[in-house]
This record gives sequence, structure tokens and C-alpha cells, in this order.
Amino acid sequence: MRDPYLVLGVSKDATDDEIKSAYRELAKKYHPDNYKDDNPLKDLASEKMQEINAAYDQILKERENAKKYGSSSTGYSYTGSSTGPYANIRILLSNRKFKDAERELFNIPTSDRTSEWHYLISVVLMQKGRVNDAMRELELACTMDPSNVEYQMAKQEFNKAQSGYGSTYYGSAGNGRAGRSSADDACNCCANLICLDCLCECFGGDLIPCL
Repeated sequence: MRDPYLVLGVSKDATDDEIKSAYRELAKKYHPDNYKDDNPLKDLASEKMQEINAAYDQILKERENAKKYGSSSTGYSYTGSSTGPYANIRILLSNRKFKDAERELFNIPTSDRTSEWHYLISVVLMQKGRVNDAMRELELACTMDPSNVEYQMAKQEFNKAQSGYGSTYYGSAGNGRAGRSSADDACNCCANLICLDCLCECFGGDLIPCL
């Protein structure tokens, strides 16, 4: 299917009301009831209307998933942006388009990077396996907005996953390469995967189905 935003003729920054308005205008134009049965354009209009309906449904579903992400696996509600660049980035993450999300995040000027920016980049970094960097960004998000339940719950989940495998969010003594065994490396690998799976589930995915 084509990009649903292109089908409706709106940008990804469009508000929910703008998307609804665009859908209604297209529906008025292409609804097959506007054409008589013997009109050769009726079938074409019907196909176009199906595409419009599918695009509208997809956008609504993506935005709803982005707003609710995290609720199924952690029990807390979405508290991020519902419009603007961060909302679009959350949609990209929910669709596992991590490279696109990373590009969009770094397109935001440094002076405009809020706590939500640091939280979302932590998701990208975790997906890339850069756990320590991801944890630092998450900690910064929590520091900038300590009352944000979404960030605090994510931090708790990360700490729980890491501590369950012999380490914590802040690391542990003697975690350098020297003196580490292959078993230690395997545990760290498992911890990283657990953290990443938590993030994927937050965005509606499932990296490790058995967990």
C-alpha cells in the first residue's frame, strides 16, 4: 500500500482534525454512490474509495498505537506528544522504523531537544545495542522531567531487566573486560535483549515472543 499520508494528501505533521477533514473531502469526491451504475467511472471510484478508507484507517491505527504505547507491557499510559515531530517519531518507532526515527530525531536542533527527545533517542540507542548510552539518555530524560510517569516506568523496567542478570542500570563493580568470563558476556547479552524486548513491546512489537 502507498504511504497513507500521500493517499489523503496530507503531511505527517497534520493534526487529527486535518486528517479527518481531508478524508471527508476525498470521500465526497470518490464515493461510488456519486456515480450511476452505468457510469464507467463507478468501478474506478470504488477502488479509489477503498484505498482512501484503508489509508485513513491505517493512520488512525498508527496514531492510536503511538498514544497508547507502553500500556500493555508496563501498565502506564502514553504521556508524550500527540502532534508535531515527536508524535511522528513515535509512530515510526511503533512501526519499527528505527533508522527513520533516528534521522528525524537528529533533524531537531540541539536547542529544541526536550526530555522527550532524550527519551526517544534512548529507545533508538537500545535497539542498536548501545545499552549504556541508552541508559544515560533515559536518565537525562528523567532528570529533565522527573514527574513523567512514562520515563520513570521505563527506567524501572530497564533496571529490573538488568538487575535480574547480574547488573544494574548504573553498572556493577568489575564490569570491565578484564576478569570477565564468557558466561558474564552471555548474561549481559541476555540483559540487553530483555531491555530491547521491553522497548519493542512498548511500541507494539515483540522482539522475543517467548518472553
